[in-house]
Amino acid sequence: MDSATTSEKVERDLVVLPRSATIIEAFRSDNEQSDGLLRLAAHLARNHQRQWDAEAISRDTTSADATIAASKRTIDSLNTTRVALVEQVDEYAASCFTAPDDAPLHTETVGSVIDRLAIAWVRANKLIDAGAKDRARQALRQLRELADAYDDLVRDVTGGARRVPAWRHLKQYQAAS
Repeated sequence: MDSATTSEKVERDLVVLPRSATIIEAFRSDNEQSDGLLRLAAHLARNHQRQWDAEAISRDTTSADATIAASKRTIDSLNTTRVALVEQVDEYAASCFTAPDDAPLHTETVGSVIDRLAIAWVRANKLIDAGAKDRARQALRQLRELADAYDDLVRDVTGGARRVPAWRHLKQYQAAS
């Protein structure tokens, strides 16, 4: 494949797998996104915001035991939702490209990286809201670095230079029905 064809393929795939800036913009949006991946990313961010709040309740030393237990059940439920969303992102991403079997393996799936982006975005915003300037600055730096790593991964995977693992989460947060 010549370089022009490779560049065209990467550009075409980057439209399907959006850049990190577009994903982070989806985190900010309360509206349902028309694109499947952006909609899933927005749901991940909202899920992490709810989990952050539930974790704060579970750590509150003035909370009653029943309140803490209820927040722990909420956290488990949110983790169940998060795992399902990450798997949906991975299914979407897998439909966007086919990496060569001999390409070097990346350590995480696309869904896992987008999940970490959502966590980092929520953390940065919560620290900004709390007025924790130094920690917020560090969280924003970590978010930028993770966003750059995601963009590199998308470029490498869509260009055939790297592949992502095809695996599912095995931890269950709630008893199977």
